[in-house]
Amino acid sequence: MARAQEARAATRIWFALDTLEYLRRGGRIGAAQAFLGGALRIKPILTVDGIITPIERVRTSGRAFERLVDYARELEEAGSDAWMIQHIQVPERAADLEARVTEIFGHGPFCVSECGPVVGVHCGPGLLGVGGIPARLMA
Repeated sequence: MARAQEARAATRIWFALDTLEYLRRGGRIGAAQAFLGGALRIKPILTVDGIITPIERVRTSGRAFERLVDYARELEEAGSDAWMIQHIQVPERAADLEARVTEIFGHGPFCVSECGPVVGVHCGPGLLGVGGIPARLMA
């Protein structure tokens, strides 16, 4: 139990949403916010630390991608050497992110996966995320 709690506390993940539409449909944001965010090409970046928490908003998918690369550097600096990529229906963007993050770590991820329908219904297609944990906690 202690090891599981330690692993949970050490796991970090960030993900960027491509659209605000699914947050609007789920009642998480209002129609005006979704419209304005869409017009401004806002891409929220969220993290999971017990609960899903927004940590920043960037404009454009390219900037969101670069922020995920920056977060991967934080993982590497923190010793989270078992890293992973998640996405929803954007395997080519996931492959691009995997290539960039592999340069940072010097090795590939322990997995690249597509999120399932439960996450997909709330986040929508285009989600791209990076996360990690120290490999010693995975054994």
